[in-house]
Amino acid sequence: MKPTPTQRSAEAHKACTSLGLILALFFASCSEQSPEEAQGQEAGVEKDPNAPFTFRVASNREQQEFEQREREFDPTNDGWNSEAFHGETTAQLKMLAESLSVDTPPSILAPNASATVLRPENLATIFENEGMKVRRASSPAPAEDLPLTGQLQDLTLPLHENGGNVSIRFKQFRVRPPATGTTTSSSTVLYKARASSPSRELVQNATWVIDWVYDPSSSSYLIKSIRPDDFEEVELINSPDLASSGQGQTLFTDRTEELIERLPRGGLIHWGANELSVRGLYQNGRGLIGLALGDANGDGIDDIYMPQSRDLPNMLFLSQPDGSLKEVAANSGLNWLDETTVALFADFDNDGDQDLVVGTRERMAIHENTDGSGMNFKRVLDFPQADTSSLAAADYDGDGLLDLYVCNYLSSVGDETVTLSDAVYNALDGGANRLYRNRGNFKFDDVTESTGMNVDATRLSLAASWEDFDNDNDVDLYVANDFGPNSLYLNNGGKFTQVAAEMGADDPSFGMSITWGDINRDGFMDACISNMFSAAGNRITAQPQFEKDLAKGLEVERIAYLARGNTLLVSKDGTTFDEQSAQAGMVNTQWTWGTLFADFDNSGDLDLMAMNGYVTGPTIDDL
Repeated sequence: MKPTPTQRSAEAHKACTSLGLILALFFASCSEQSPEEAQGQEAGVEKDPNAPFTFRVASNREQQEFEQREREFDPTNDGWNSEAFHGETTAQLKMLAESLSVDTPPSILAPNASATVLRPENLATIFENEGMKVRRASSPAPAEDLPLTGQLQDLTLPLHENGGNVSIRFKQFRVRPPATGTTTSSSTVLYKARASSPSRELVQNATWVIDWVYDPSSSSYLIKSIRPDDFEEVELINSPDLASSGQGQTLFTDRTEELIERLPRGGLIHWGANELSVRGLYQNGRGLIGLALGDANGDGIDDIYMPQSRDLPNMLFLSQPDGSLKEVAANSGLNWLDETTVALFADFDNDGDQDLVVGTRERMAIHENTDGSGMNFKRVLDFPQADTSSLAAADYDGDGLLDLYVCNYLSSVGDETVTLSDAVYNALDGGANRLYRNRGNFKFDDVTESTGMNVDATRLSLAASWEDFDNDNDVDLYVANDFGPNSLYLNNGGKFTQVAAEMGADDPSFGMSITWGDINRDGFMDACISNMFSAAGNRITAQPQFEKDLAKGLEVERIAYLARGNTLLVSKDGTTFDEQSAQAGMVNTQWTWGTLFADFDNSGDLDLMAMNGYVTGPTIDDL
């Protein structure tokens, strides 16, 4: 389930109309595992096959609790037939994926099952660079119905010809269960396939609309027809010959282990295993928001400051001439044990070297880089803060000194309560964000109110980024807010006006990050806001039952928007923004915490990297 500071009231916890159930259903896609899949998946450790067999008989109370949970998680008990249909068809799609992966005839097709063309013959290369090709249909495929078996074979033939391992999976995000007295139904699914071999990677992406028919003889749903909405094929050449010439290679190589040998390997569950509260686990999970990159020792190569979880020392890795990294936090005065949430390198005193700001759950501290060596940092200033989630530095007033904007997610470390009615899409009970003006010599003034930055400054902010989006030679600020509209502050000579709504940039969702880039090269900066794509949220909010069960005062459309995914805002001459996420094909990057515009392949165009994922519980009721 998405981490939230919301503390449910007793009334909200009881009813199907509660926000607790809405959020549980809404975020269920992060843990959609069957009980069979969950067996033996404890903490990712394989069980010893030679271990002695043991068992324990459940008590009557435990058995009753188990049976009660089973009833509660049966969607038909409270009218959610659409989710029951989803569960049954998802099991069938898993069988289809397994059959296609090993190139065997699927057993879940209805007699005379049909499809329009699943893999177009007229694929055209729309992008080619550095051994990568992206192919899409050059014209609409014929609409005639063809035998589904043959279309599935044509679809997967290139995957199996590629050799190596073939992996196929489906994600169902729209369902239309059978109406009373009928046997036909439909669903919309994402098809993702990958074939990996030493010489080549082949990936297929598509969206299908599947018609199902219920078969009484097998008590299951069978596929009657498939109609693709789109298709894309990506090929990456891994040939050593091409790689040596720079024309084909793996895009990225994970070198963490060889570069950072001493990095603690524990993750969220490892360090949070002993926490007895959701809050504790949440803090451990969100505490490692990110790391700071900057040239701490002035050698022209970026170094890394890595915040750690509570009671673990933060780390400073200095880049070495041979490409390795050396950890020096203890010697440099930066080995904080406080639970650090965020850090930022920036030159606040204009002496030519990078100073460091560290934000923890209780304070923010600025460290002066005293000699530019990266080995001597002195803490020169403390700010009382609570739950700092993001830092952004820029010279907003044009005086030549970098100023600092601070996002504070919660109002205090111990506070984990917000108003339920506001918590979903209009939260206003977060910590107060702050703008600090740099007066020089590490003296800062809080100018939040005097500059107008106090407007919409308590919206559970997760990220902020400065950019001169209107090209008037001063920096403006975009703030991505969790559980509600984002903020865009227009800079007018050092005074700010919150203009997100009027400029079409408020994007009321789960804003987790913001990145700027001129994607169409028109001279104006565009923005991408990271949000969450939830298959479960898309399915559930589209059902009549959802509106029927919805708590009074909440709007279906606004809740449905929360599950939509990322947002791309394309600037119109710096005056307003057009939302073009779907046209750009970047809505669905799953549960996305951060995005970054960069020209990763040196093609001259900006690419987009999305950082995504979350912990999935080992059982279906463990969100």
